[in-house]
Amino acid sequence: MMYALAIYCAATLVAAFAASWHMLFWWRVIASVGTGAEGAIIAPFLAEFVPKKHRGRFIGSVAGFFSFGFVSAALLGYFVVARFDDGWRIAQVLTALPIVMLLWWRRSLPETPRWLLQRGRTAEAKAVVERMEADAMADGRTSLPAIESVDLSAVGVRERGSFGRNLAALVSPAMRRTTAMLWILWLTITFSYYEFFTWIPTLLADQGMTIAKSFGYTIIIYLAQIPGYYSAAFVSEKLDRKWTIVVYMLLGGGAAYVLSQAGSDASIMFAGCLLSFFMNGTYAGIYAYTPELYPTAFRTTGMGAASAFGRLGGTTVILVIGALVVGLLGIATAGKSLEQLTAEEMDRAGS
Repeated sequence: MMYALAIYCAATLVAAFAASWHMLFWWRVIASVGTGAEGAIIAPFLAEFVPKKHRGRFIGSVAGFFSFGFVSAALLGYFVVARFDDGWRIAQVLTALPIVMLLWWRRSLPETPRWLLQRGRTAEAKAVVERMEADAMADGRTSLPAIESVDLSAVGVRERGSFGRNLAALVSPAMRRTTAMLWILWLTITFSYYEFFTWIPTLLADQGMTIAKSFGYTIIIYLAQIPGYYSAAFVSEKLDRKWTIVVYMLLGGGAAYVLSQAGSDASIMFAGCLLSFFMNGTYAGIYAYTPELYPTAFRTTGMGAASAFGRLGGTTVILVIGALVVGLLGIATAGKSLEQLTAEEMDRAGS
């Protein structure tokens, strides 16, 4: 987590002083490596600390803080980027400031006891747990809940594995179905999410809005993310993560249809807010659900691989699927008459 944050902040700061768009582009790519790594680590890290009774609510709520980032980015766009000639440089300097968090993280952020136990570092794991217990007692508790016995052999404890071994474990017979389900889930929500939030400024501009007005509408749509995340975090404790994801995705599909039929500024903003609400609610469920389904030995690898597949699939896999469909199901038409083509299609239908 610390290395990922350092990569992001350092690359963002360098990008702020880019002398050309080529330099800006490549330093933003490096910064994205940091943000991608950070996003993949946070949920598994927290999942290994929080008791099962509160895990969905806690991780969903942490994912909800992403929405504050989106809103802050929109505010930067509205008040800084759009109003100053070098506003994009100022915005990047401001977004590099979280690097000071490393000073706090380095001293106060513990390693997860499950990770330490998995590597045989029992004394360190015990020290972390005792520190947490002491903090809880210092807050006024008179007793702690009884310890629940867990069979460690049932949760995938093994020696430290290489990156290759961890990836192989994701598609092992025991995990194959879970991995396939999660990769498809991440693919669908990531494709829909990025297509929407990349397209929405163009949609607003097509309505005749100025850049400033477009940023204003975007801020309102982004604000809808906040209740979306936190409502799903609450619902996931009552309805279960699986069914929360199903319900929010279906409602998001309904919101997308409403948006496709919208014609006025008000209707576009309303439908956009609905879609933002349900799509980000889905993300709250996914961030809680994914790390729960993998053991400690490769929990973060599983989370990172699913997230990466979703982001890669947002552009690449859809095009590959389209190419495969045409390649496998289509027929060649060059040099053939329309009657020949009709006869071939009829023959294929008959066979």
